[in-house]
Amino acid sequence: MVLIGQTIQAYKGLECEHIIKFAKTLGIEAGEINPQGVNLENVSKIIATLEGMKTTFHLPVAEIEGFDFAYSEKQKEIDDIIKLINDYGDELNIILGVFHPVETHGDFETLVNNLKRLKIPLLLENVCFTSDEEFKELYKKLKQELGSQLKGWLFDVAHSYLRNGPKTYMDLLDKMPFEELEEIHLSDCNEGEDSHYAFGAGVLPVDKILQDIKKRGFRKIIVNEISAYPSIWSTVDSYKKVARYFKKSLYFKVAFRKMIMKPLIQRKLKEAGIT
Repeated sequence: MVLIGQTIQAYKGLECEHIIKFAKTLGIEAGEINPQGVNLENVSKIIATLEGMKTTFHLPVAEIEGFDFAYSEKQKEIDDIIKLINDYGDELNIILGVFHPVETHGDFETLVNNLKRLKIPLLLENVCFTSDEEFKELYKKLKQELGSQLKGWLFDVAHSYLRNGPKTYMDLLDKMPFEELEEIHLSDCNEGEDSHYAFGAGVLPVDKILQDIKKRGFRKIIVNEISAYPSIWSTVDSYKKVARYFKKSLYFKVAFRKMIMKPLIQRKLKEAGIT
C-alpha cells in the first residue's frame, strides 16, 4: 500500500516538532525529515512528537545544508548525521534514507565511504545536474559499491522536468528499472528553478503527472517535497490531492480534519504572529 509523506521542516516561527504535531493533527501519515529538521541537539523533542509516524531521512544537500556526504572537509558534520541516524533511527521511525549523487563538489569515494557507515536502506535520487543516461550508469555503479544497502532509486519529478523539459521529463521512468523505484518526490516549480512550491503555484501539470504515476501501478512511497508556498494550507491541499489519487480513505480523513481544525489552528498561528 502506498505511503504518502510530507517534507517536515521549520516554518517561520515554528520548529519541526511543532510542524510534526500540526501534520499529525491533520492526519498526515508520514514525513521526510532532514538535517535542518532534526539533529543531535533536538532529537529528543522530535522523537517525543513522532509517536507512530513513519519517516524517511533526506541526507544533506549542498544547496540547503552547505555540504553533502561527498564533502571530505565536512567530515565532522557528516559524522554527526551518521551518529544521529545510527543511534536514533529506530526511535525516529526511519524506514530509509535518500541521497543525491555527487553534484558540483566532493568526490565519489568519500560519498560511498560515508554511505556505507549508515545502518539504514538507501535510495539514489535523480538531480538536475545529471542526465538520464548518467543517472542510469551511476545507479549501476552504486549498486555494485553498496550492494543490498541500496534499496532502489527515487524519482524527483521537478528535477527531471528542469533537466529534460516539458516533453520528456517522465521518460526516466521507462529508462530505469521501474520495479526498483521506491519513492517519488512531488512539488511544483518555475522554469529554471527548483522551487518546491505547492501544486498549482508553478508550471507542472500535476494532475497529469499523478494520473501517469497511478496508471503505471506505483504503490510505494510518495513524498510532497513542498516548502509551504504560497501558504501552509496550500501544502495541505497538495497532500490531499495525492491522497485523492492513491488513498481515498486518507484523503477523506485529512479533508475532514482540515475542515474541523483549520479555525483553531489558524487562530493559534495568528496568536504566534504567523500568517
